[in-house]
Amino acid sequence: MARLGTDRLARHVLEDFKETGVKTEFVYRASTGVTPVVVVRLAKRKDGTVQPRFEWKDPQSGDWLPRYRPFPKTKATEVAPQLPNAGVFYFDRAEKSALVMAEEMRDRGAVVFFEPSSCKDDALFTQCLAVSDVIKYSSDRISNPPKNPVSRSPRLEIQTLGSSGLRYRLKMGTDQPGAWQNLPAFTVDSLVDTTGCGDWCSAGIINELCRSGRLHFLKKNEAEIERGLRYGLALAAVNCQYQGARGPMYHISRNEFSIRVNSFLHRANLSSVESRVG
Repeated sequence: MARLGTDRLARHVLEDFKETGVKTEFVYRASTGVTPVVVVRLAKRKDGTVQPRFEWKDPQSGDWLPRYRPFPKTKATEVAPQLPNAGVFYFDRAEKSALVMAEEMRDRGAVVFFEPSSCKDDALFTQCLAVSDVIKYSSDRISNPPKNPVSRSPRLEIQTLGSSGLRYRLKMGTDQPGAWQNLPAFTVDSLVDTTGCGDWCSAGIINELCRSGRLHFLKKNEAEIERGLRYGLALAAVNCQYQGARGPMYHISRNEFSIRVNSFLHRANLSSVESRVG
């Protein structure tokens, strides 16, 4: 769901969505809307690694590029009852409009997945946390864990650690989270670009843990949740081998993508067995 502008950039976004099978009936276009633009440059560090750099100004004119604007709460209240049933509702900003839709979809049985890029620890952010089943955030953006609401939600808290992988903690039938557990990242031999790896990791977690809805998610044990997290890490590893935030989507088939993901998972399983034997 989004409100884009009426410019050619919005047209390009919609064409790309349709090409990959995304339903766009809840993408609205208006002269008051905007189509956000970010320039991504790949810069090589002194140690030889590649690091993406994000810019918000036009490289030629120096003018500010269009920035994201929140979806209006009035529009969200109007549209929420029209939304189709879904296994998961995903949002990435603590906004009143997102909270309206998250509450609606959770009541209808969707897993609510919240992935903020910043944290204010204010009343709205806490409300978003309390309605979420999963919260995922990057240690680069949010170094300290947000204040966890005294409720059984969010059940799963994930903090990504860049090349070190991620750590997670669970609420298992209680309002207090358990201890942090660490999962290492996969080793990538031919690293090209890390842009979008967090999004691929989220997509993998959603696919493995959330697509069957909230009741199924709440029944999953820690071993099942950990497998889902490893699957997300494997998707991120494959994405590292291509340029751009969605490189694999444009360069290899879905079947080839699955083969590469399974290859990472297979290697991880072998390493686990060898570790236990040793």
